[in-house]
Amino acid sequence: MNENAEKPESRHSATDPQKCRQMEAKYGWELLRIERTGGKVLKVDCVFKGDTKFPDYYQED
Repeated sequence: MNENAEKPESRHSATDPQKCRQMEAKYGWELLRIERTGGKVLKVDCVFKGDTKFPDYYQED
């Protein structure tokens, strides 16, 4: 059985590890780990516990 099926994780790419910690603090998400991507701009993947989504600040009237 896939362990992630029981413990969902979400990924958000970032330019550096500090941005992962900032997302954790700003949105109250639990940061599980930071993984290097090898990319030149988005250098890391921030892996958070659960299903995380950025707030939708744009709302149509």
